[in-house]
Amino acid sequence: MAVIGGVAGVFIAIGVCAALTLFFATVGVPSNIVDFDPVVFRATADTEFFYSLGTQLKYSDQIDPQAPTLMRGQTRNFLVSPDNKKIAVVANGQLIVVGTASILRQVTAVDSIYREPKPIGRQFFRDDDFQWSKDSKALYLIRDEYYGSRGSQLFSSKGELWKYDIESGSLQLILKPFKAYSYFLGVKSGIYFSTPTESGDLQLRYFDGNGVTDIGRPNASNISPEKLGRHFVEVPHHPAWEDGGGSASG
Repeated sequence: MAVIGGVAGVFIAIGVCAALTLFFATVGVPSNIVDFDPVVFRATADTEFFYSLGTQLKYSDQIDPQAPTLMRGQTRNFLVSPDNKKIAVVANGQLIVVGTASILRQVTAVDSIYREPKPIGRQFFRDDDFQWSKDSKALYLIRDEYYGSRGSQLFSSKGELWKYDIESGSLQLILKPFKAYSYFLGVKSGIYFSTPTESGDLQLRYFDGNGVTDIGRPNASNISPEKLGRHFVEVPHHPAWEDGGGSASG
């Protein structure tokens, strides 16, 4: 059994026994409860959630084997939408969008970048690293192409970022090339992602829908107090620290 999106349902079973003993922190003597009933407790969540029982995907406010089955298949990867009304699931080699009552969309066939042997030259959509838009109306996914590489192709030069519209069922190319392994959506509509540099470091970049810019490393003197953590403490300067002769501890 797997809970998708949070643990919300719990079943507690108590075996048949002569007495149930409860201990209270404020009382030194245990309290004996004899013939306690019921012996099965059922807890429900405040909101409904997605979960899987074996190969069955379900949606309920509790882990209920009798709840309607939305989809059958071995779930490999998944991501619940921000509105908690949809879930993107990788099962049986397909990326599928499932709603609270049924399958909404068969997005596309997907495959793994770790596949061995690689079918060199074949294009495919990755079976991981997909992201929901904040309004839960679109799904972002990476298209790639198998090529000869040393190890995995996490930062693939063949990578492309695509957007799938749930309502229309259409795929749209967003950014090419997309030489990134991980990315995240900004507060507005931009996309942040990291790409490797020639020196082996990672460069954070930003795509605003029109062009890509590099996000530089800010100078500490330019950071405003509002951006500092609540527990930031200004440490007095001591001349001995300039040559490593001292240290500060918080």
